[in-house]
Amino acid sequence: MNQLITYIKAIHRQPGPATITRQQSEHYSEHDESGTLIQHQQTTYWFANRVVICHQTEQDQVPSAQLCAECWISYSVVTSPMPITPLRKLFHNPCQEAFWLKMQGITPER
Repeated sequence: MNQLITYIKAIHRQPGPATITRQQSEHYSEHDESGTLIQHQQTTYWFANRVVICHQTEQDQVPSAQLCAECWISYSVVTSPMPITPLRKLFHNPCQEAFWLKMQGITPER
């Protein structure tokens, strides 16, 4: 269980060896210097084996003609009693994340 994908699967409620014991979410919004509303979400997951993973999203609330608007999504290892690789996975929009999850055999909840 030293691959980040193992924990990402659990976060997306897929079967596997990682068991989430607790999670805590924070949501907040802010306006940038141009007045654009930016929505932030951060969820921290604690696992039975003492691994802690942070899942963050940041999205501008700007109307876009793009099929898949820009958004920053990350999964990061906060603490772990063992080495986990990679320590972080970053996506630049939900379509990129969904494609990667599909390639990993994960059906994302949306």
